[in-house]
Amino acid sequence: MRLRVMMESAIPGSLMVQLRDHQLSGRARLQLGRQLRQVTRQTGQLLCVNDRLDLALILGADAVHLGEGSVSTLEARRLVGDLWISRACHDPSSMESEADAILLSPILEARKGRAALGLDALTQARAKLPRPGQRLVALGGVDVYQAASCISAGADAVAAIGATLDGDPALLVEALGMGC
Repeated sequence: MRLRVMMESAIPGSLMVQLRDHQLSGRARLQLGRQLRQVTRQTGQLLCVNDRLDLALILGADAVHLGEGSVSTLEARRLVGDLWISRACHDPSSMESEADAILLSPILEARKGRAALGLDALTQARAKLPRPGQRLVALGGVDVYQAASCISAGADAVAAIGATLDGDPALLVEALGMGC
């Protein structure tokens, strides 16, 4: 419900909802994906599927996100065609050029044994993006109060999972100036 309110209060096309739940069975993830696809279409927002290229195609998703251990971006591109592809990256010196976007993490909070990179990493990554037009997304500890700092430091967008699930998503929409 909170997610839908957030999607409805944001400018159409300004949010991308990611289907990512490794604990669900394939069937349950497909069912959840169909529900998310319906809501994203109704609200004019985008749907991204994490690591499951098959589900992205079945759902008619707008994008796929590839983790570091996923298939290569070139292999994914052969399968998903023109879908927008983001790639996880944990070191600004290892960004790849084939992805449409680099999701750099963790930025503000340590995660999975990795130290937080800090806002300076976004500035460094922005200067080193391997391809013109490639987007940079900040992830890891980004909340309503720090999202704008990530943008100022060089990110094109933020992945604000905790701010969306644990906080007030409407505040995040407002803080980033994405409201209707």
